[in-house]
Order: sequence, then C-alpha cells, then structure tokens
Amino acid sequence: MPRGRPAVPKAPTKFMNKKRRVIMMTAEGKYVVKTDKGMAYNPKAAFVKSPGGTVRTLTNSGARVPTAIRPKAVRKIRSNSGKARGAYAGVKMGMLPGLFSPKPMRRVGRPRKYLVSPGPKMGLAGMKIY
Repeated sequence: MPRGRPAVPKAPTKFMNKKRRVIMMTAEGKYVVKTDKGMAYNPKAAFVKSPGGTVRTLTNSGARVPTAIRPKAVRKIRSNSGKARGAYAGVKMGMLPGLFSPKPMRRVGRPRKYLVSPGPKMGLAGMKIY
C-alpha cells in the first residue's frame, strides 16, 4: 500500500500556464499545475484551449479567466518610450476667447430651438373654446 496522503482528484480546465502546462482544479477549488518535481500551486493562465483544440494566447482570445488564475494586467509601453516629449502645443487659433470669456462659446451648426418665455397656449386653451 502506498504511503502518504491519497491523491486529490483534479479536473483539467481549458487554461494553460506560460509553459503550456494544463491548469487543473482540485476538489477544494484550488488551481494546480503538474510539473517535473510535483505540483505547483497558484499558476497564472497564459493560454486558452479553444473547443476545436487550438491553443490561443489569452490576449486575443477574449476568454473569461477566473480571478484566481487571471494574470496581472500589463501596461502597454509607449512606442516612443525613453525619448523626450514634444513642446506644449498651446491653444489653437480662435479658441483663445473661449478660455477667457464669461459667456460660453457658440456651438457650430444649427441653433437649438428654445421656448420663448410665456409661450403659446397649449391644449384646450389654444383651441379657443368658450
């Protein structure tokens, strides 16, 4: 008879870690990966297996990953990283009065309809029924 604790049953998920090892879930709800040296706990998903069997990266798959194995969001690096930024552009021509005038700038396009203060009589009063 083998010594030690009996093996806990593990159900494979459709997710894989960065070494393309299948992430499995134990009966207690913990995620593990089988390695050469034994079990590795707390893996992070990097790939997902499609129903057809193709392995895709998580970035372009749109798969919903459980929070326990979801990788940390990676910030996208600027294309011109390390270079000095350009000079401040300033205000465009024609926009300067809008910054300092107390009235808001008039919008371009058709003027909006607005009701004149007393307004016309509506309903039965507008029909002049005596």
